[in-house]
Amino acid sequence: MRIRKIDLYVFREVLTPFLGGVIFFSFVFLLFQMLRLAEELIVNNAPFGLVMKLLWALVVNFLPLGLPVAFLVGVLMAFSRFSGDSEIVAMKSGGMGLFRIAAPVIALSLGVAVLSLFLNLNWAPWSEVSMRNTLIKIGNRKFASSIHEGTFTSGFFKLLLYTEKSNNRAGKMEKVFLYDDRDPAHPMTVVAKTGELIRVQSGEDDLGGLVLQLQDGSLHQASQLSSDYQKMDFSTYQVFFDIPDKTGKFSFKPRMYGMADLVQQIRDTGSTPDRTRELKTEFWRRIAVALTPVLFVFLGIGFGTSRTRGARAGVMLVAFVTMAVYWQVQVSSIWIGEKGQLPAWLAVQIPNLLVAVAGAFTFRRASW
Repeated sequence: MRIRKIDLYVFREVLTPFLGGVIFFSFVFLLFQMLRLAEELIVNNAPFGLVMKLLWALVVNFLPLGLPVAFLVGVLMAFSRFSGDSEIVAMKSGGMGLFRIAAPVIALSLGVAVLSLFLNLNWAPWSEVSMRNTLIKIGNRKFASSIHEGTFTSGFFKLLLYTEKSNNRAGKMEKVFLYDDRDPAHPMTVVAKTGELIRVQSGEDDLGGLVLQLQDGSLHQASQLSSDYQKMDFSTYQVFFDIPDKTGKFSFKPRMYGMADLVQQIRDTGSTPDRTRELKTEFWRRIAVALTPVLFVFLGIGFGTSRTRGARAGVMLVAFVTMAVYWQVQVSSIWIGEKGQLPAWLAVQIPNLLVAVAGAFTFRRASW
């Protein structure tokens, strides 16, 4: 019963800072990302629903990196406190070895590794695609906000548009001039007293197109092939503009494929070695990254139980330096795998092997 209480105690002491680290790092990541995207969101008047979808996709996309960092911070903080309060000494005096003390942490790391595996295999690729789609939908709203009063706008669906007064938020315009030369043989000029941009929704928060509705004006059209000239007065004239890329079409990178699609891509690209190596490297990278929480158990315990005061005070520094080195080595190992200098499954394990060696060394030093 006492052993179970100690296990639960150790488990809780690691779990609490781990969850706090996930929330903290996710918040910091979102803060920097939203600052980068703030102008685009505000200028394009992005609806609340799209913003929330973007936030959720960003969080899921960040978690494969955030979970290992937060878990390492949790282990470091817990065992640094155990060491500082001499609780490690008390547990060892009761007959528990350091590996036995680490048992609940290893169990927790396996759970985090399974969650990381699901994130890397399917959820993170889904979030990457969802984020791209959402940004495209938000960016498509820029057509309405690109109109400036008193200025000729040439980038409005390849037309030349001028309005004396404009209210972009309401989509209202006064004294509108529109020149349409999409048909070079029959260019057309439209003049109207007022105009309005009407959004066409193709789905929830999805802008499917725009309707430019002009009132009280005239249409002038001349033929370049003859001397024909036509003029037509109207009370209401509408032009529909289809939004390009509204379905979110973009080139897929290997990290955007779900696991089933990635495996299928590997099978379909057998005749192109470079592409095959790139896809296989991505496949094994996802598995390698998911294993890092288990390896960080021994590294975190080894550093956390260090008797030096600086190590206990620099938990965050140790975590950030470890992750910076890890991801830098991983970038190099991915390059090695994609170039075929080592088999993909072996190349992406290089950073894990380094963590395993460092973890075994520090853990052994702490096992007195």
